[in-house]
Amino acid sequence: MSREQPLPVPLPDPRHPLWYFPVAAPDGEVVGYVWADHAAGEVGWVRRAARSSRVRELEEKWSREVFEAGQRGVAPVVVVAGLARAKGAGTVVGASSTDVVEAVARTVTEADDQRLLDQLHRDDTGAWRELADAFDALTEEDRRVEWVGGGQQPNGTYHVAYPRYGRALLRAVAALRTVGAVTPEHRWAECPLPRPSPDGRLAPADAVRAATSVVVGERACDGMIADAAKDGLLDAIAVSLRAWHARQTRRPPHDLRRTPTP
Repeated sequence: MSREQPLPVPLPDPRHPLWYFPVAAPDGEVVGYVWADHAAGEVGWVRRAARSSRVRELEEKWSREVFEAGQRGVAPVVVVAGLARAKGAGTVVGASSTDVVEAVARTVTEADDQRLLDQLHRDDTGAWRELADAFDALTEEDRRVEWVGGGQQPNGTYHVAYPRYGRALLRAVAALRTVGAVTPEHRWAECPLPRPSPDGRLAPADAVRAATSVVVGERACDGMIADAAKDGLLDAIAVSLRAWHARQTRRPPHDLRRTPTP
């Protein structure tokens, strides 16, 4: 990692049990945080969950650099002082514990939201029409998912049950992909699943996060789509995305309310 000239690094009040500083990419995006617990004699790296895909190599470089620095057997204060001279390192501040650093690393900025919205195919009229048609066509029966294949089999083996999704529900899920709402820019495994507000809405960027979490998460955990269809999250995603698209194109959405076909 390229370094600047070794200048003195201002450190925070030594009464703080932990010190940390942010690391930013050349464009200013914060990639993660280096921390050092001088009481426990430990150093570590916390990556920012909402980081963009373009900073992956930088994040990996810092993660490796911090790990190697922690293996040298020197005091954490020395590690911090050394790493804080590197290009992209921010101001060193004090904290009470790593919980503080992890909370800061979960911060989501307006730029993070915009980056997710930029993944949506705003001008693909056909894709948005398909999203509207697919969700408008869903019935309550379509939203009820049957689990099959579980239990002991005739040969004595046990199988894990799996959800059997109907064609209409799969069409709605596919439509989310078609409008760009399922994107690798959201690291669903590192972030909590967004939940709708009491009125059943999601912020547009949270709708993208939820769509990605549900659709991609289904690969790792059977039933993510089933749960979202049952508890209304899937409908909230579609309503929020359609409302966003209507505002972008300055046209009223066909129907933002959930109106299942009898």
